[in-house]
Amino acid sequence: MGYFSQRKKHARQNMFMLISLVILAIIYLLLWLDNGTSSFLKSLRHAQFHFYLYNIFLVLYTLFHRHLAYMFLALMLLFCNYGSLAKSALLFFNHAPEGFNQLEVSYHKGEQNYLSVDGKYAVTHQGKLELSPHLSAGFVEIQNQQDKAIVVINLDFSKKYEAEYQTAFRNLEKFVMAQNGPVVIVGDFGIPSWDILFREFLTNTGLSVKNRILFTDGKSSFRFWFVPSINILGFDNVGIKSIIMKNNNFQIKLGY
Repeated sequence: MGYFSQRKKHARQNMFMLISLVILAIIYLLLWLDNGTSSFLKSLRHAQFHFYLYNIFLVLYTLFHRHLAYMFLALMLLFCNYGSLAKSALLFFNHAPEGFNQLEVSYHKGEQNYLSVDGKYAVTHQGKLELSPHLSAGFVEIQNQQDKAIVVINLDFSKKYEAEYQTAFRNLEKFVMAQNGPVVIVGDFGIPSWDILFREFLTNTGLSVKNRILFTDGKSSFRFWFVPSINILGFDNVGIKSIIMKNNNFQIKLGY
């Protein structure tokens, strides 16, 4: 490759890195200013983890081309975005269980009925929560061998009723706060855990996400461009032993 060709190639590489960094910086600034009212910013926030992955690629790209200044900027942006995501999500690993008790739960996308739980637990109560005009959740209260009650909630929020999400989350929050024992929620929340509404729900209830980011719509085992909205929530002592998806059915082993 000739001298001028090399200079043009390096110029294109530098331009690509600079433009990418500027765009990421603008996106992160907009997300920092987001108050949850703009639909455009909401769409950006839903793709925040994809931006994070691109940011990782950009760090490696700048490192490969030995552009230390751009690499430093890319790392700064990466840390900022990671801090934002990590407030409400586990990116690559499930939360490990702390105790020896185990609970097996089966969840099928599209169902809002009672969850299938391990048969060795005694069901003491079950019912349906009307969270909004079109959104509901099923719940079951079970007792383990130590006679401790656990409430397991199953929900599946439809995208077409997104206007009702705020009402549904508020009513779900009231139900969780009214419980005296551990609560586990499994299902498709319709939005990722880093959405502002979801974050407020986690903060107010004390629940946290226990699963790594699941790139699935509940039908295909892997869909990279799908906004990850299927989550398992629990209190601090709850962890996940395993998650297996088979025939559109999630087999989840919880530990506590």
